[in-house]
Amino acid sequence: MLVSQTFPLLLFTACTIFPVRAALTNLTIDDTDLSYFTWTEDTNVVQPNIPWAAITPNSPCVYCSAKPPTANIHNQTWHDGSNNSAGSFVFQGHEVYIYGIAQVNSVNMSFTMDGNVSAFYYYSGTAQFVFNSLFFSARDLTASVNHTVSWVLHATNTSGDAGAGLFDYAVITVDQTQSGSSSPRTGSPSSTSSPPASPSKSKTKTGPIVGGVVGALTLIAAVILVVILLSRRNRTVAANTPAVVPTPRVRPTDVEPFMEQAATSPASGSMGEKTLDASWVNPLPSASAAAPLFTGTRSMANPSGVPASVPTDVASTRGLSSAAANSNSAPRTDPELHSTSTGSARERELEERVAQLETQVQQHLTQPPPYVPPPVRE
Repeated sequence: MLVSQTFPLLLFTACTIFPVRAALTNLTIDDTDLSYFTWTEDTNVVQPNIPWAAITPNSPCVYCSAKPPTANIHNQTWHDGSNNSAGSFVFQGHEVYIYGIAQVNSVNMSFTMDGNVSAFYYYSGTAQFVFNSLFFSARDLTASVNHTVSWVLHATNTSGDAGAGLFDYAVITVDQTQSGSSSPRTGSPSSTSSPPASPSKSKTKTGPIVGGVVGALTLIAAVILVVILLSRRNRTVAANTPAVVPTPRVRPTDVEPFMEQAATSPASGSMGEKTLDASWVNPLPSASAAAPLFTGTRSMANPSGVPASVPTDVASTRGLSSAAANSNSAPRTDPELHSTSTGSARERELEERVAQLETQVQQHLTQPPPYVPPPVRE
């Protein structure tokens, strides 16, 4: 929406700042076209001895001192003037160029544009003839009004040879639609051929200028469009992205560790099971009894490795008490690293069994065991 409103505004501004002309073209006007040219004498000075001589292939000048070759002359026609000769050129257009033939024996030419003195021309070279020489030019004119270029020739040699001025043709730059009505008078140009190479810069390059301006504006509009689209995309992504809230770290409920139980070194018969020397729990009836002394190993008659004098409930306590001791002696792990949901039931069961066993053991340990002498070995 914003881009569709911005681009026409930029285009209008560019057209306002850089006004666009219609396509321009050049018209070549020969010196024989009297709808543009006027060949007279200056009425404010003494009349020249020799008036303008209009030279054509069919009417050569017999008395003229300048006789240039006609091969390089436009339409092989020119006007030869001498001291005090005057002339004018009336036209409508943006630019005007007047060409002639420069020569060694030249006169001094003074030009006025719309009544204002504009320029002077005098050839100081050494070449005998220079064709397509630019005598006068004017640019940036208002094409909708009549313009008049006037000139007067002044002799520079007082020794008798007054010199001459040779006028060949004129070129005017007009709008392409104006090419048929550039003359302020009735008639049409005698020639519309392209001008020679000498009038450089005689045609304004409006097309490339307009193309460059339009291209620059198009590039600016494209950049603005990309910036707007990226800005809208970023706002949309930011609005649709939910805020990330950090999840608090939940610490599981600490598990009450088992109470440590005193135990002897583990028996070699089972892993993780500790045996209890029950000789002090229930002493033998006499020192001469042949009951074998428990040494921490198991036999085939007593696979459990517990002496027969120890009650069954006390003997069953050994494995669990030893397991509890091993459980307490093992390095504890961080409660956060194990699941309380799977171990809580097992822990409660073990705690209940350990409590029962501790009660039974306390019942049998109310009295300290009597001294039992070691067996007599032969």
